Amino acid sequence: MTAPVALSIALVTRNRPRSLERCLESWRKQTVGPDEIVVSDDSDDEAAADTEQIARRYGCRYTRGPRRGLYANRNHASLACGGTHIVSADDDHTHPADYAAVIKDLVATDPDRVWIFSERWPSDADSPLICPPELHRSGFGSAPADPSRCAAIADGASVYPREIFASGLRYDETYPFGGLWYLWGKLLANRGWRITFSDRTFVWHHFWPDDTMPAASRLDDAMQLRQQLLATTYVQFVGALWLDRSLVRVAWAGAYTVRRLLMPNSIVHFRVRTRLPIVGTARAVWLAFRARRAYVPA
Repeated sequence: MTAPVALSIALVTRNRPRSLERCLESWRKQTVGPDEIVVSDDSDDEAAADTEQIARRYGCRYTRGPRRGLYANRNHASLACGGTHIVSADDDHTHPADYAAVIKDLVATDPDRVWIFSERWPSDADSPLICPPELHRSGFGSAPADPSRCAAIADGASVYPREIFASGLRYDETYPFGGLWYLWGKLLANRGWRITFSDRTFVWHHFWPDDTMPAASRLDDAMQLRQQLLATTYVQFVGALWLDRSLVRVAWAGAYTVRRLLMPNSIVHFRVRTRLPIVGTARAVWLAFRARRAYVPA
């Protein structure tokens, strides 16, 4: 007999108690509630007390995060969960009222599958629900050829069988932020986990705290952009060396890296452009070579 589905919400947060409160209010308005919500808090000390108070007011299990970046916090939150299935969640998301109910329905059809969902911005409520991207040779993402069997991940809107984490698989924590979820999706697919996109539900992504774009913020933060581009360099070389394991991919990774060293680049949500720094790029490539043990089975 198949065990009943028990949904654990692995919710990561950092220095955004008001966003967390909006998120948890959404979770507590679900027509079918999750079995537990674990709030893993990477906040600075000044915000941690408010964050804990909000989490406990909404009946969540609160834990201090490792404070080593987003992906270390995702691992920490997921490992703290006790359900049969773990739902990745972000503090800047809200959800349709039947979000958890739809997830339970989908998991019941195939408990051994990873299910992923799309997002909408509150300002664009009618946008189509499309499959998130999977790893491209550039280190960024591209649309999967088959969304029902792909290597895509919705970083804050995916559902994992608990066995994934019990088996020892983890998000890559090498960089504190950036597109390392592309490696996570590719790793799971390479290890035989089927990842399927469903358009039956979605999350609302409140990218800006008050749903309006600020006049100045990380949009203009060249240093943060540089760090994200360095993470992208790491991602593309890990993909080429250990996940796709292709000399052609390695050559493409090298070509993209040279281009980003010579020409200013940007990514979505930034208004500035910057070049890759030489020392940081060399370190990213060196770290990618050292990552073999995490991606190639012994």
